[in-house]
Amino acid sequence: MTDTSAPALKGNIGRFQLFAFGFGSIIGSSWCVLAGSWIASAGPGGAVIGFALGGIVVACIGACYAELTSRLPVTGGEFTFVLHVFGRGLAFYVGWFIAFAWILVTIFEGLAIAWLFERLNTGVPDVALYTIGDTTVTRNALLIGGAVAPAIAFLNWRGGQVLARFHSLLTYIFIGVALAMVALLLGHGAPANLAPLLPAQNPVWWEGAAAIFANCAFLLCGFQAVSQVVEEKSACLPFSTLFRILVLTVVAASGFYCVVVLGTAIMMPWPSLPPHSLAFVEVSRLLPGSDILVPLVLVIAILSLLKTWNGCVLMASRTLIALQREGMMPAWMNKWHGRTGVPGPIILVILAINIAGLPLGRGAVGMLVDAITISLVFGYAICCIGLPVLRRRQGVRADVVVAPNSAVVVGVIGAVVMAVLAVVMPLVAAGGWPPVFWIFPAWTAIGTVVLLAMRRT
Repeated sequence: MTDTSAPALKGNIGRFQLFAFGFGSIIGSSWCVLAGSWIASAGPGGAVIGFALGGIVVACIGACYAELTSRLPVTGGEFTFVLHVFGRGLAFYVGWFIAFAWILVTIFEGLAIAWLFERLNTGVPDVALYTIGDTTVTRNALLIGGAVAPAIAFLNWRGGQVLARFHSLLTYIFIGVALAMVALLLGHGAPANLAPLLPAQNPVWWEGAAAIFANCAFLLCGFQAVSQVVEEKSACLPFSTLFRILVLTVVAASGFYCVVVLGTAIMMPWPSLPPHSLAFVEVSRLLPGSDILVPLVLVIAILSLLKTWNGCVLMASRTLIALQREGMMPAWMNKWHGRTGVPGPIILVILAINIAGLPLGRGAVGMLVDAITISLVFGYAICCIGLPVLRRRQGVRADVVVAPNSAVVVGVIGAVVMAVLAVVMPLVAAGGWPPVFWIFPAWTAIGTVVLLAMRRT
């Protein structure tokens, strides 16, 4: 039962702001934090191949999402798509887990931003509070995450052009400075440092490339933000433009990861790169003026996290809004609307879970990434499989932008392969039943209780 009392979301988001939402929600801190690990696992050439193949597959998935958005131009993303193809039961659980994934990303961003702030060496005194596993949780980490989360939440409740301009400003500042840094690295590096481009052992390049390809399900997620703000786009913006922007965000993000890999590896013989440190920061120390450039890299990495954090709150809230409109969330969540129609309780729920997850510390990052990836890739697979079904049901429509059949085939196969890898890789890494797998039965049980309660009312 659709809740007709829920107001439509309002906005006037243009093409450059749409691109900022998509690209800005994809690129977070991984480029800064994980570049050394990518290179160490596959060599420079293997890492580039992994991102190129992953980018092709995710771009095809994005093309499927773009056609689905033109056929169903309302917010809700995966939930909305599955609802109109497979019905309410499956749609609820898809929406429930997709919202869960985006909220987990907000926790991830809160933990990462505190780590980057620590690396700035601001001299702000800190206190170790407790240890979880082998990771220490500090006072500053909780304070930084706890201070930024409400500000992001307020911006999302306000919504509209304020939110779009904030996100666009951060995104385009980041793009300009980050590409300038990459250009400096490429200009000062030596191509000989890239050898061996495709190592045959220690590491084996294709094994590392396969792992990066699988991780692209997480590293390239965020393009869905373009679909989620479809109700808020400018009325003058045709769906053909939205289609191109959505696919372009994935291509641009994949290309960005590739140039970051090359810029990092070219500055020193890549086997000597520290794989588990901020390798991009470390090689920036080799540039002239590094006293200024290294803090600048850390600052733009923090700005990058802010925009990704913002985008994930947006996507989580739009998914919950769509669930509430269909009577699958409590009525009290549809109150205190911001100027653009975003309900305050939905933002407060996301904020509460975001802050509650910060005390887990950085030791929980691996588990968060696995849970996010599994949730998202099953959404990818179900939506891509649903597109041909919806095509047969609706037939040819003049107002629909149709994805190429080849892209749909690659999207379906690629999404299924990524879904299988997302489940298998934690099993292999843990050598048994990984702790992350206990999250899904628990979240399913909570969702079932919510669904049954809503059916009774």
